[in-house]
Amino acid sequence: VDNVPIGTNVSKGVNVSTLINLEPNEKVIAITNLAKENESKYVVFITKNGLFKKTAIEEYTKTKRSTGIAAINLKDGDSIANIELMNEEDIILITKKGYSIHFETKDIAAIGRVTAGVKAIKLTDGDEVLTGLPIRNNKDTVAIFSAYGNGKKTVIDEFPIQARAGKGVSAYKVTPATGDIIGAVMINNEDNILLIGKSSICISATDII
Repeated sequence: VDNVPIGTNVSKGVNVSTLINLEPNEKVIAITNLAKENESKYVVFITKNGLFKKTAIEEYTKTKRSTGIAAINLKDGDSIANIELMNEEDIILITKKGYSIHFETKDIAAIGRVTAGVKAIKLTDGDEVLTGLPIRNNKDTVAIFSAYGNGKKTVIDEFPIQARAGKGVSAYKVTPATGDIIGAVMINNEDNILLIGKSSICISATDII
């Protein structure tokens, strides 16, 4: 990260292709951080088509900085929704149509880098996974935000543990007035949340009901 220049809220930044080598027509989908004191055992991939893959973190840390290595075998029409560094926490997946599924990850076997993963959620037509949220503190709440600026938070107990690969439960009622879900995060009352659209605003977690 030393090679990434510091910018402001109006600066354009630099193209990632100047920092790492990218294949022709390749796009950056997700970025996560790896602290030097990190204690996570796995890199977990969540894909938009609802696949879950966890791989030992050592398979990614022994790589050349600029060239990179194959990270996941994506199926045609699929792409990465987000990446998390985890141990064996439960996880909640959120979709853009407002569905969610909460399942355990401890019994999902770690697999190699160049693999596709296992089914995490059964999606309805036109839906896709937006993010996967590891549960690291049962006192946290799930904050969900829609395209037209609506937001709400829900306690974790409202998301029952289910078997992986099911349809899940409704977490947010999407309507033409709310627009699709565009993001979700785990929060507590001490957190601040930065919302970014054409402009940006920072709000306290306590402002969300």
